[in-house]
Amino acid sequence: MNVVRAHRGQLFEYGPFTIRRLRPGERFGPLAIVDMTTLKLGARIPMQKHVNDDILSYVWRGSVQHTDISGERTPLSSKRIMVVNAGEGLQYEESAPLIEAEVLQAFIRPARAGGEAKTQLLERADGIARNSWTWLAGPEESDAPLTLRQAVHIYDARLERGKSLEVPVIPGYAPWLAVLDGVVSLEGQRLHKGDVAGDTEALPPVIAERDATLICFLVDAEASGVMSGTVSGS
Repeated sequence: MNVVRAHRGQLFEYGPFTIRRLRPGERFGPLAIVDMTTLKLGARIPMQKHVNDDILSYVWRGSVQHTDISGERTPLSSKRIMVVNAGEGLQYEESAPLIEAEVLQAFIRPARAGGEAKTQLLERADGIARNSWTWLAGPEESDAPLTLRQAVHIYDARLERGKSLEVPVIPGYAPWLAVLDGVVSLEGQRLHKGDVAGDTEALPPVIAERDATLICFLVDAEASGVMSGTVSGS
């Protein structure tokens, strides 16, 4: 098990944005970049075009407004999760007009370049499930609520203090687990907000020492992905 600790030296602060950019590395194949971002009230990420990126936008605190090129606005929160399959290209902007927000954005290299651009939305009235994993996204051939053009599965959970969970396992997939808030332990190692644990096969059960929000990626590290993505190709 490899643990990556959060520290201030990893943060990039620019006006109303604080960004921690993580590059999971070759062992996680097409999972190219994961940004953990705090958007202060009034922050705005200007309209930009994405090509050949699969993008998860996951808001675990506050809310974010997603606006596409036509002006259509979609609020995102812990009850509304978005996946963008950029394909041949689409444009959007994001902002925090109502309240400060904390957002995770994962940029995944799709298996093939091109394809129709589309935006998917998962709505769940009760928000993040407590003490159990929710399957958020998976490959196009799967039955996942949100689909990715790559061999990647994504889960989330809110784990209450004193509770434990087995980390999801799929044979041949490498787990990458991020602590978005709270404190947990894995085999005696304490992980705090922003810490990440990964392995090539399986991770030990996670135990909450304080209430914690978790997101887990399972990645086929042998999967090939295109390097022409606006962000995922960088």
